[in-house]
Amino acid sequence: QPHTYSYHLPNSKMSTPEAAAAADPAIAELTDQIAKLGVSIAEAKQAKKPKEEWDPLLKEMLALKVEYKAKTGQEYGPNKEEKKPKGNDSQEASDKNKEKRAKKAAEKAAKEEKKRKQREERERIQREKLEKLKSAANEDWSHVFGDAPMIQSATKSEEGVNRWTRIEALSKEMEGKKVLVRGFLHTARGVGKGAFVLIRSSLYTVQCVAFESKDIPSAMIKYMNGVPVESIVDVYGTLTVPANPVEGATQSEVEVQVEKFHCVHKATAAMPFQMEDACRPDLVKETDVGAYDHEANASAEGGRVGQETRLDHRWIDLRTPANQSIFRVQSMVCTLFREYLLS
Repeated sequence: QPHTYSYHLPNSKMSTPEAAAAADPAIAELTDQIAKLGVSIAEAKQAKKPKEEWDPLLKEMLALKVEYKAKTGQEYGPNKEEKKPKGNDSQEASDKNKEKRAKKAAEKAAKEEKKRKQREERERIQREKLEKLKSAANEDWSHVFGDAPMIQSATKSEEGVNRWTRIEALSKEMEGKKVLVRGFLHTARGVGKGAFVLIRSSLYTVQCVAFESKDIPSAMIKYMNGVPVESIVDVYGTLTVPANPVEGATQSEVEVQVEKFHCVHKATAAMPFQMEDACRPDLVKETDVGAYDHEANASAEGGRVGQETRLDHRWIDLRTPANQSIFRVQSMVCTLFREYLLS
């Protein structure tokens, strides 16, 4: 068996391999080999070479370390049990970092104070919002929005049907006037704290806009966005002229700033198709007589309502501007024939 060497150099600043090498030339050569192999492995790893190239060097170095331990009785490398003595150096480092630690503590305290103020501000806003909602819930808003009560011929207004303004009569010359319009709810969409609804009557449509304010509660915005399409609604408000024309509405030069919104009759059943899709022009060429394609006319893909679906729900399809225009032309032709025959 190889001899075991132990070395005690309390006053030496050299690591364990350096101390052992200084005492024995054989160990010095062994230490030098291990160091060179370590440098070669480190360079190979830094160059990102495959493991297959430097793995033999690693095995050789481990074998030399085993031989080193057998000869010296110690692991190769610095003694793990040795601790760096605490002295003036650590005290000086502590003094140097004292100001830095104090600065970090001050920054942390400032951040905590900022978070506390932000939390208090959020709580204040939340309390005000809850109080506002509570007051709005206690207040009766039925005169501003909601389901209109049934009249049942109990009362009769002096204006009669004249109290409603026809949608086709709305123009920019009426800017600033109060109007009351009735029609089908064509579309409704919510944007932030506002609601945009499109009202349709006969062939004409107009956009109505409402935003949350002291006179319009948030519950009204939710109500307007939640009314089913094709419901009959009454809208009261001020007629205004927007900066840009309203796309998608026949009365594109005006819009109604909503002040009151009531649902006269709510659409209870689910629509078999969207009126917005049915009102789109059909770009597909109609099939010739005798060449009816059941699948093509029954499908409603891509926002297109099939012909069979339209015929199965004809009473709804007659609300579209295209079909109404066809029957208006037909009616006018018949009227001209009657006038000629009566003359």
